[in-house]
Amino acid sequence: MASYRFAKKIALRYLWSQRAEAFISIITIISVLGIAIGVMVLCIVMAVMTGFEHELREKIIGTDSHIVVQRIGGRISHWQDVGQKIAAVKGVVSASPYTYHQALLRVGERSTGILLRGVAPDTAGARQLQGYLDGPKSLTLLFNPPPVSLISSETGKEEQATLPAIVIGRELRDTLGILPGTPVSILSPTVGSSPFGLMPKFRRFVVGGAYRSGLVEYESALAYVSLEEAQRFFNMGDAVSGFEVRLRIEDVDAAPQVAESILNTLGGIGSGFIAQPWSERNKELWNAIRLEKRVYFIVLLLIIVMASFSIVTTLVMIVLEKRKDVAVMKTMGASSGTIGLIFCIQGAVIGFLGTASGLIFGYLGCLGLQTWGFPIDEKVFQMATLPIRMEWVNFVGVGVAAFVISCLATIYPASRASGLRPSDALRYE
Repeated sequence: MASYRFAKKIALRYLWSQRAEAFISIITIISVLGIAIGVMVLCIVMAVMTGFEHELREKIIGTDSHIVVQRIGGRISHWQDVGQKIAAVKGVVSASPYTYHQALLRVGERSTGILLRGVAPDTAGARQLQGYLDGPKSLTLLFNPPPVSLISSETGKEEQATLPAIVIGRELRDTLGILPGTPVSILSPTVGSSPFGLMPKFRRFVVGGAYRSGLVEYESALAYVSLEEAQRFFNMGDAVSGFEVRLRIEDVDAAPQVAESILNTLGGIGSGFIAQPWSERNKELWNAIRLEKRVYFIVLLLIIVMASFSIVTTLVMIVLEKRKDVAVMKTMGASSGTIGLIFCIQGAVIGFLGTASGLIFGYLGCLGLQTWGFPIDEKVFQMATLPIRMEWVNFVGVGVAAFVISCLATIYPASRASGLRPSDALRYE
C-alpha cells in the first residue's frame, strides 16, 4: 500500500510538472484531448445507430402487425372460428382478418405495381390505418364511399356512380399526382376468359384518402381497400389471406413466444398454419443493422487506439526525461514494480481524464442533436431528422473500452522504466 501511495505521488508530480518539463504537460493535454475526441465521436455514433434501430423498429411495429398467421400455400376458409381461437391465446389483444394481393394501379397514362390489402371495419387493422390517415381521421370514405361523377364510355355524358374506395400511401399519391376523389383502375394479375380471349381482371376504384406511416417503402407500394371488396375482386368468396395479430406494446418483444402458442392452439406444424412474429419477418433487416452497428464500433474504436499512441509517446518522453530520478529511486530501494507502477498510473490518469471528458462531451453532443435536430432525407432514411437514442449500456461500453486501451498503452513505457539499471543512468552524472 505504501508503494502504491509513493508511486501515485510521483506519477502525479511528473504528469503535471510546472517546471522545465512543461512541454511534457502540453503533450499530456494533447493526449487527453485525443482520447476525449475519440470517445465523444464513438458515443455520438452509437447513439445515432441505436436511434436508427429504435425508430425503424417502432415504425415497423406501428405499421405492420406483431404476428402474421397464414395457411401454407392457400387461403383460410371459415376464418371466424380460426380468429376466435387466436384471440383466446394469452397475450393476444386482437386478431384482424386481411387479404393481400398484388395488383396494378393505373391512372390516366401512368401505372405502377402495388400490394392491395383488404381490411375489415371495426378491427385493429382498420383503427391502425385510421390513425395514419393524412387528413380527417375517418374511414367512412373507405367503407361507405359516396357517389362520384364519371364520363360514360357509351354516351359520353357525366353520370353518377358508386365505386369502391381505395386508400393509398402519401408517397404514391405525390408520385402519381392523385387527389382524393380521383377514379383509378386496378388490374388483377389473374386472368379470365372473354370473347376476346384471356383478359386480366379490371375494376375501377375511387381514391378515398391517403395515409402517412413514416415508411416510404410502404407508402409507395401498399394500398388498402375494404375486405369485402377485396374478396369480391379476387374471387376469394368468404376466405381471407390471414390474420394480423396485435399484442400489448409492453409484450412486443415476446412475439416469438406468443406466435408459438398460437401455432400450438391451431394444431401445431401439421395443421398447415404458420405464425410469424415481426422480428422473424424482418430478421435480415435487424441482422444488417446490428452488424453495421458492430462494424462502426470497431472502426471508430481505432480512433481511440490511435489516440493511445500519444499516451505511449508522452510516457516514453517522461521516462527519458526522468532517467536520473528513476536511478536514484532504485538506488534508495524502490523496486522495479514500483517504478513501473508510476508510469502505469500516469497512463491510467490520462486515459481516465480523456474518457470522462469524452463521455461528457458525447452526452452533451447527443443532447444538442436531440434538441435542435439534424435534417436528413426522409425518402432515403425513413425519417426527417437524425434519430438519437442514448442508452447507458453504450456509454459504459465505450468508456470501459477506451480506459482499457489507455491502460494497455502504458505497458511498454512502464516496462522500459522498470528495466532501467541505475548504473547506466548515473554513469555520466
